[in-house]
Amino acid sequence: MNQEPLTGAPQIIREPEYDEPLDPKRLRLFRDGSGQLRMTIEGDRSYVDVRLAYAFPMLAPESYIGVLDGRDRSIGVLDRLDGLDEGSRALAEDALRHRYFIPEILRIVQLKEEFGVVYFDVETDLGYREFVVRGLRDSLEILDNGQVLITDADGNRFRIPKWQALDARSRRWLEDFI
Repeated sequence: MNQEPLTGAPQIIREPEYDEPLDPKRLRLFRDGSGQLRMTIEGDRSYVDVRLAYAFPMLAPESYIGVLDGRDRSIGVLDRLDGLDEGSRALAEDALRHRYFIPEILRIVQLKEEFGVVYFDVETDLGYREFVVRGLRDSLEILDNGQVLITDADGNRFRIPKWQALDARSRRWLEDFI
C-alpha cells in the first residue's frame, strides 16, 4: 500500500549541520532595535537570536568559538574571530566578555568555614569581593594548567590563574581544600 503524505500536514525541515568551521568572512553580527544579537550567514540564512561561547574557555580562550541559537543549539564553530568585519568582531568580543565575566583572585584576605559553608573575603583584579561557597570541594575546580575556578553559591565564578603563585597566607588557606 502506497502511503502518500497528507495534504497540509506540517513538514519537518532540519537545520543544516555545519560540519566545517564557519567562514568569518561570510558572517555578519548585528543588534536589532531591542538589543538582541543576530547573525546573517551571507548567501545562506539569518538567525534572530545568537549567543557565542568558547569551546575551551580556560585552555584556549581565543580559539574555537561556538555560535549557538536562542535555544543554545549549535549553529557552528568559528576557529577564531579573525576575519570578521570590524563591527561584527566588536559585537562578538563584547558578547564573550559578558558571558565570561570572571574576576581574578589576587589575594585571599580571609577564609572562614562554618558547617560546610565557606566565607571568602578576597582581593580581585576588579576590587574587594566577599562571597559564600557551599561545599567548597565540589565548587572548586583545578585545571591542568594550574588555574583554579571557584563557583560561589549564586553561580558566580572566580579564577586564580596559578594558585601556587599566591602569597603564602592565601596559599595556606587554599591548600586545605586542594
